[in-house]
Amino acid sequence: RDSLMGPAVLLPLNDSDPLYSEVRDRHVETFGSFLQNQAKALKESHSQFTNRETARDLSEIHQFVKQIPVFTRNLRSLTNHIHIAETVKRAAEAGSFRQRWQTERSMLESEPCYEVLEDLIAAGEPPYRWLRLLCLQSLTSNGIKATRYDSIRKEVVQTYGYEFLIVLNDLEKAGFLRKRETLWMDSMTTSYSTLRKALNLINAEVDPSNPEDAAYVSSGYAPMTVRWVQAAMRGYNGLEEAMKELPTAGGAGVGSGGGGGGRWIDIEQKPVAESLADAMKRSRGPSLGALAKSSTGSSDNKPVLLVYFVGGITYMEVAALRFLGKRPSFPYNIVCCATEIVNGETLLRSLSC
Repeated sequence: RDSLMGPAVLLPLNDSDPLYSEVRDRHVETFGSFLQNQAKALKESHSQFTNRETARDLSEIHQFVKQIPVFTRNLRSLTNHIHIAETVKRAAEAGSFRQRWQTERSMLESEPCYEVLEDLIAAGEPPYRWLRLLCLQSLTSNGIKATRYDSIRKEVVQTYGYEFLIVLNDLEKAGFLRKRETLWMDSMTTSYSTLRKALNLINAEVDPSNPEDAAYVSSGYAPMTVRWVQAAMRGYNGLEEAMKELPTAGGAGVGSGGGGGGRWIDIEQKPVAESLADAMKRSRGPSLGALAKSSTGSSDNKPVLLVYFVGGITYMEVAALRFLGKRPSFPYNIVCCATEIVNGETLLRSLSC
């Protein structure tokens, strides 16, 4: 919706719009230039026929008339996407967005950002805006320092009311928040920092205008799930230690320092499931990458890899997996299945009362 253009208009974005299929996964920095090139191409195709210096016979005129509805539809689609691009650009260039992106990036690099969190709470920002950052800080830093956590809880009560103590408690139960009672330095190695290095989650050199890595979707951070899909192509070679840091039944969770995670999924399974450590010792056969190479399909007819997300998937993960599947070097076409599409706010709301 553009307040300068009048009332809001409902605009469906799906594969029925060919232009949307091309722009939906583009980085915001290349969005405008791509649409500009599309506009030039559309103008040139129209100018070539309307050039008065070129004679046209009846068959050419008839063919042009038949293309008028297509031209009109493409022009309308291009106009809509230009308006969307302007809206996205304003949001991406806003100071609040830039600050949030930089804070998230710092946390993903295991840097403490407690002052930023306290400033957001003191300013009365929408609660789930800073709750996302608080959970991210906890997960990437082996929990929140006990003194800092108590101070933040106090400020939350003063700013938002006692009912938000219930929200914090729910997030603690879910494993998203943890008070760190031990004398653990922020610079010490955590489960997340081990995973970040082993999976190369941060790629600061990625070029959004000509991406060679899935990390382009966030200007430098590759979703962990996508890195595990890539690792599966190599049979997880060299990642045995990193896999021990993943949340599984009976441990303490990513970011908790103990690896393995609390029991996040409560199921009854018979017979007793094999532990991850024991499973890693077994011969797993050829990797997914080797299996794909053994197939007779050409690069244009790659086998399909189904990636299923229980609990939800983000649009950033979808974009990264789609990028991966389109790479000539990746041996599969990827199909994503998920229970739902989530973002930081909807995920946290689903976990709290």
